[in-house]
Formats: sequence, C-alpha cells, structure tokens
Amino acid sequence: MTSTQIKYSLTLALALCLCMIGSAKPQTFKPHPNVHVAILGDSNTWLGGDDCSQDKAWSKWFNDWFAPASCRSYARSGACWTNTTSTVVNTIEDIGVLGDDNVIYNQVMRLIEAHEAGEQPTPQLILIAAGANDAWFVNKRPMAFAITPQQALHHRWSNVTQKLPGQVLTLAESAAYCSLLLHDRFPRAIIVFVSPAHASKVKTNLINQVGAILESTGLSLKQHTIRLDLLSPISHATEKKRHTYTYDGIHTNVQGAKTNGEIIVRSLESFRLVYQPPVPYTN
Repeated sequence: MTSTQIKYSLTLALALCLCMIGSAKPQTFKPHPNVHVAILGDSNTWLGGDDCSQDKAWSKWFNDWFAPASCRSYARSGACWTNTTSTVVNTIEDIGVLGDDNVIYNQVMRLIEAHEAGEQPTPQLILIAAGANDAWFVNKRPMAFAITPQQALHHRWSNVTQKLPGQVLTLAESAAYCSLLLHDRFPRAIIVFVSPAHASKVKTNLINQVGAILESTGLSLKQHTIRLDLLSPISHATEKKRHTYTYDGIHTNVQGAKTNGEIIVRSLESFRLVYQPPVPYTN
C-alpha cells in the first residue's frame, strides 16, 4: 500500500469515527429502491440469514439502512477466500467450518446458479465480506499471503479465470478470480470487498495483512474496498479483555453488527457509486 492510500484510509477512518461519536442511532440514509444487492461472506455475514434479517450480522442493518430493491446473502459460516488444491465446484455443501470447498468461489457459483434459475435478480451491487478465516487458520492456507499487497497492486489478472479453482491458492488470486468471474456474468455490477474487523482470536497483524491485500487487489481491478480493520472500533485487545462488540471474541453481537453495518453504508455513500440498470441475462 502506498503512503497516499494509507493516508486516505486513515482519514476516512477518522471521519467515520467522528460521525458516529455520540450518536447511537445513525442519520437517515438515502434508500436505493432500484438497486438489487447480493452479499457473499463468512460467519459474520452468514449470521444475518439468507434474507439479511437477523440482528447479529451487519447485513441486517445494511439492508435496513441502504434499503435496496432486494438483498440476498450467499454467505457461509467458516468460509475462506483462499482455495486449496482440492477445491472444486460444490454449491451444495454447508458444513459451517473450514473446508476445501467452503470458499467464496463456491458462493459465486451459487449466486450464478440462483440467477440462472430466476431466483436472484441481476445484482447491481455485490459485497464480499470475508478474510477472517484466512488469517485465523493461516496454517491451513499456507499460500494465502504468498502475493504481497504491493505485488497484488501491480498484478495483471487477465489469465486468472482460465485456471481451475484448485489452482488458485493465494488470497489475492482468489479475490481477483471471484471478482472477474462475477464481472463476466454481471458486467454492470459494482463489486466491493469488505475486509474483516479485528477479533480476539486472530492476530492483529494478520487481519491487517488481509485488509491490505484485498485493498491492493481491489485497486488493481478498479474496485473499492471497505477496510473494517481500519474503520471499525472492534479491536483485538478490547474483545480479549471484555466482549464489547462481539459475543465470543470474533462474532458480532447486535452492537457490533450495527456499528459495522453503519460503517459499510457510510463508506458506500462516500464512494459516490453510480448503479446502472442491469443487462438482461439470456441463458
């Protein structure tokens, strides 16, 4: 990450924190009645349910405040960004723990299947909130950090989608792989990465490394990243001492979910995104 990017992230973090200080209830947000949203992610998104209605996940508060035409989650507990050599297409498995096929790639495949079946409107905004498990279980994903943030920033991803999922073994490659597959199917969709917030059970430096890699990969693809590791008040030290924003040190309680949901909506507003009408899909 360049010094300019670091200054921008820290400035945005300060601005968002100042906006939230002294206000338990966020200001009224602009509704988005013409925007269809799809969400992918790990357990902190999965907690909200497929319909984004459960209050211990940011997706519920995002859905309430962003007020889209539709909002559906494909998140799975235990999901990683990073694939393994054994990862294959598997849209049925729902194991709730770390696994070769419990990856964002297979959530992409489920989203595409649902769209083809007419069960999912063409999304104009796709949020992908994951990375905590890549950091937490880094010993199970030994190639996750093999591409550094600086390398990801300048990487050319033109051939990555020609690979099989079991050949995509780094965090940066996996993020680019999924994004480009989504762009192929939903060419007008805006894809935004949401990096994980800190947790008492995961090393701070690894969470920050995940955020930096996602941000650099996003920049290389001309996509935005919301750095919860920089923007969220959830910290390793605080949650280890006393659960404040989580109920177990890693999964958000209602307060943590509302806080992260507000940060995500405010960040999207600050990006000034233009949501285009979707291209009709013909099978």
